Amino acid sequence: MSTKRTKKKLNKKKKLMRTFLRSMFWTILVCIVGGATVVGCYNYFFKHDGGGNKTQGGNSLMGGKEEKAPDIYKNIAVFGVDKDGYRTDVIFVVNFNSVTNKVKVLSVPRDTKVRWTEEQRQSLRDLGKRTVSTSKINEMTAYGGIDSIRLFTINQLENMFGVTIDNYIIVNIDAFNQIVDAIGGVDLEVPQDIKYTDHSGGLYIDLKAGYQHLDGDKAEQFVRFRKYPNGDVDRIAAQQIFLDAFAEKVLSPSIITKLPKLVGILFNSIKTDASLAELSQYYQYVGSFNKENLSFHTLPGEGRYEGGASYFFPYEDETAAMVQEVFYDQTPAGEAGESEEAAPTVEIDKAVSLVVLNGSGITGAASTARDALNAEGYSVQEVGNYSSTDIEATFIHAKEAAKAAQFKAYYPNAQITTNPSLTTDVQIVLGKDVQ
Repeated sequence: MSTKRTKKKLNKKKKLMRTFLRSMFWTILVCIVGGATVVGCYNYFFKHDGGGNKTQGGNSLMGGKEEKAPDIYKNIAVFGVDKDGYRTDVIFVVNFNSVTNKVKVLSVPRDTKVRWTEEQRQSLRDLGKRTVSTSKINEMTAYGGIDSIRLFTINQLENMFGVTIDNYIIVNIDAFNQIVDAIGGVDLEVPQDIKYTDHSGGLYIDLKAGYQHLDGDKAEQFVRFRKYPNGDVDRIAAQQIFLDAFAEKVLSPSIITKLPKLVGILFNSIKTDASLAELSQYYQYVGSFNKENLSFHTLPGEGRYEGGASYFFPYEDETAAMVQEVFYDQTPAGEAGESEEAAPTVEIDKAVSLVVLNGSGITGAASTARDALNAEGYSVQEVGNYSSTDIEATFIHAKEAAKAAQFKAYYPNAQITTNPSLTTDVQIVLGKDVQ
């Protein structure tokens, strides 16, 4: 074989590997280890002649002239269930739009209060279950059964957002642990000491603040802890931090050696109603997908007690705006999102409403930060102490990530989270890294 042909073959393999790694990133990240699509990719790339050279419609997937794939607009509900498999402790809806080349993830707090429709109540009766008029959304599968998730929880999500849920994926906590271990764990900054024990639920959480490596067990502790000042909203923010770290690991070259074990877990532990035929339509898009085009959103609202129970109540107007942003955005992803070398544009808006809270335990840190930001032309409305004074890393909470990005110039190691229900545009929580 000539040197020229050898180089050409190697380049083709490298191109195939890059596309495959990107598809791994997109599918695993978006589905939080809901690897149904990964299984589809595995079948395609490794079972079709072992080399990914099969053709579709007479054209090579990786080379040659391809026909334009049909546009895809899909909404996928992803659920993380507890150890008993009765309650959906993690709920989010993923919107995939091939026209804009964006993937948007909308997290729904598990304590969201829902009123059961008469249709849902009748479905309970048909199943021989006792009826209920109101509950938390994560309890709907406890009443109706996980196998009837489309009749209840998915139906409720469709009613809330006015969209159709095309498919669903269910991941149990044991599968979550196994998948995190299979990729070799993740590295992230735990913002504060977290400790909680639930003997009856078999949950033991004990993590110290700081940058560290999390295996499956520690990752479970991190994403399940919920004794935060803002309850589920802060818990969702922590889950988004985990997702970012998870994405970094899945995109790394080392992931390729871990695929055999990972695929085996996905085959045995993930439940979905999506067929491989349905999943195959994504192949022509995952190769060009960029992490910059993936965004996370949280259902806006507030948590409060009602009738002795703690619920999350969505804000109607803000929810309507969020639905429009997540499910009906028609703006194509920008050039910066298509190039790994293009630097994102940071919007400078010094008119943002701004609060600085001291979580570092360093006396006067918030006042010092206020004076420095005011000197830069900002107007800090309020300073104060955060609920915890032992936070290692600075956090920038914001209604919109774009408004928070400008403060990375002052706090380069800070982690950004979005929370549309904040009363100010930006809330900076100082950690010990401000020293």
